[in-house]
Amino acid sequence: MELTVIIADTWSTTMRLQHENECVPYRKRTVHINLTPEQCSALDLRIVGRSGIRDVYEEILECWLEDVNTNRMEVNDVKK
Repeated sequence: MELTVIIADTWSTTMRLQHENECVPYRKRTVHINLTPEQCSALDLRIVGRSGIRDVYEEILECWLEDVNTNRMEVNDVKK
């Protein structure tokens, strides 16, 4: 399984709209990242119900990337 991330250059579009009154589509690039078996397992959707004879699964509503080195506080960092 791989994670696909579409990255858009929204800045160029915003600047063209503001300064030239021209609306152009975002320039985009796609990055594919192969996931480890453990990462794939963590993303498995769980069955939450049934509709007739079909299983109903959870849905992914949001997904984002963050730098865990700067955005998370370790338990040892908390002062008592």
